[in-house]
Parts: sequence; structure tokens; C-alpha cells
Amino acid sequence: MKLQQLRVLLAVAQHGSIHEASRSLHTTQPALSKTISELERELGVTLMVRSTRGVSLTAYGVALVKRASLVEQELRHALEDIEAIRGHDEAQLNIGFTAVASSGPLPDAMASFRQRFPNVALCGFELRPQQILEGLREGRLDLGLISTCNGPGAGAFQWEPLFSVAMHLSVRAGHPLRRVRKLRTLIDADWLVLDPIDDAGSPLVSTMRLNGLALPTRMVQSASNLLGLQLATQTDLISMWSDFVFHGAGPLRLQPGLLERLPITDEVPDFGVYLVYRSADLMTHMCTEFAKEARHHAKANPPWRQLRRKMGASTSVGT
Repeated sequence: MKLQQLRVLLAVAQHGSIHEASRSLHTTQPALSKTISELERELGVTLMVRSTRGVSLTAYGVALVKRASLVEQELRHALEDIEAIRGHDEAQLNIGFTAVASSGPLPDAMASFRQRFPNVALCGFELRPQQILEGLREGRLDLGLISTCNGPGAGAFQWEPLFSVAMHLSVRAGHPLRRVRKLRTLIDADWLVLDPIDDAGSPLVSTMRLNGLALPTRMVQSASNLLGLQLATQTDLISMWSDFVFHGAGPLRLQPGLLERLPITDEVPDFGVYLVYRSADLMTHMCTEFAKEARHHAKANPPWRQLRRKMGASTSVGT
């Protein structure tokens, strides 16, 4: 199995067309088809099925593409490390982060990193935790900053705690339920949900589980935090927000008096933010340097140092 064969397979899988793949690789369609046929003969399986609608992968093709993508990414990382050793800083660094993580050290870390390595293409993607883990697993992301109320996750990743931030149940100013102190009283109210309810580490799911309560049945879900903040301040939806929103320490700056924190006496877990990566040994030089910046700014900047509570978790390696 040759690297060029895998690159051809990846191109076909990406474009879903022999024609488009040949254009992207600057080769002819017959040459590309020949390469795929040779790979199929070597493996003794059919990797793709051709039809009038294009090309689709078989189960064998899907399995090989998944691994081939990692191989290609690791080769890119190896070449970038070689260039770094030679004194060149041309590289690409792909970072996935959750919304809460973007309110922490990430902007300062990116700014400092850019000053040190101006030739590195730095790409940030705001994603849900599961999307970040999938990107790390498939090699599309080099590093993740994940916020969760559930502690370090399992899997073949290292979860390194950076900081934590308190979460608060909130309502718009003047809300009729603004003086409620017990979660049970709010179960039948209307709720705003910013994280998928199938995510065990989301604030709402974690809070209800911690207090032995079922999830509310009347929920409005929003994948946008900006839209969510408007809904939270302009409707009767109950929502959960981090201290960053109330203290203006992040991009979601809230005007004073628009949201009121409920005086809940039940336990509400903190949001922990973790630096997540596959392995310290497999980090590229640039990825290692960015991780250093993230750690430095997580310790040096006061907004979340003053807000965070002591974290009990330590670096964890999944099995």
C-alpha cells in the first residue's frame, strides 16, 4: 500500500467524484481509476461503487479512509516538525474550542502565539464537545479546549484541566420566578437549552442529575449562544450561564440588570475547561508551543482566577 494510493482514495472520498478528484490532484481520470483499481487488487476488496450520481464508499472504503486520513495528518505533522527543527515556522494549527472555553485564555494565547510564530496558519473552530473529540480522533484537529460539567472524558485522549468557572441559573429581569430557590419548583417552567441534552457534561443535564431530578419537558434549544442570550433576556425562558457572562470577561458581554441569577440552594456544578489532545508525544512542535501559551494565560490572567473554584481533577489519560 503506497501513500499516493491513499491520497487518491482520500481525494475521491472527499469529492465524491472521480472527475473532481482528478482535477484536485492534477491528474487524469484514467490514471486515478487505475490507482484505485491497483489498491483494490492489493487489498482484495472493493473500496468504492461507481454510479451515475458519483462515487460512494463501501464499508471497506469507509474503514480505510478513516485510517488514511490519520496517516495523512501525521505525515503533515512530521513534515512540520522537520521544518520547525530547521528553523522554519510554516505550519497549520487547527484548534477546536467550546463557547465557554473561548471566554478564557484562548484569545490571549492565540495573540501571543501569533506574535511568536507569524507564519503559522492558526485556525480556530467553535464546536460542541463531541465534535471536537471527533475532530481529534480523525486528525482534523490538533488540539481541543473543551468545557464540561462532567469531569475528564474517557477515550484515548489526555484531559488537562486549565480552569473552572461557576454556572448560574438565570432569568430575565422582573421574571415572575426570579425568587425561586429550589430546582424542583422550576421543572414545569420553560427552559432555554444551549447544549445538546444527549451530552452528559452539559450544565442542565449535569445539574438535574446531581440533584436527582428529571429534565424539564418544555425546552427551547439554541446552538447559538448569541441568540440564546437574546432569548434569555427578552423572554421567560430559564437559562444557565457562566460567570463570564455576568462579569463581562468574555465575548458575550451582558448589560447590567438584564439577567438575574436565581437564588438556587441546590448544587449547581462548575464548568471545567480542559486542554484535550491525543498524546503529548504526538504533538507537533507548534502544537506544543500553543499548549504552553494556553497554560500560561490560564494561570496569569485574573478574570477567571478570581472566579474559579478549586478543581479536584488532575491530568487524566483515557484507556
